[in-house]
Amino acid sequence: MGRVRNGTLDMPLGVCKFCAANEWTLFRVLPLDDHRIELQPVLADEDTDGDEDFVSSLSSDGKLWIPGSVREIVGLKEQSVMVRVEGRCVRLYIGHVFETLGFRP
Repeated sequence: MGRVRNGTLDMPLGVCKFCAANEWTLFRVLPLDDHRIELQPVLADEDTDGDEDFVSSLSSDGKLWIPGSVREIVGLKEQSVMVRVEGRCVRLYIGHVFETLGFRP
């Protein structure tokens, strides 16, 4: 579980360690639908031109800014979210999805 405060996600420690081990420090922040956000790692050899509005870096203390436009699309407020590494990305699940996945906040 991660916590969103002031537009910033406090990434869970285990996910932070995974990201550090894989050198994932820069992410494209993309809404998938009205209850999920995908964090796609930007690898060292990738270009981010034109992505500036949707790219965010993971700070050394495990915080990741979520752009306001993305927060608005998914209705993300100050709340807890489920954070999962799925394949080659990190996904955030907001609110009502917990029960669908068999979890409760």
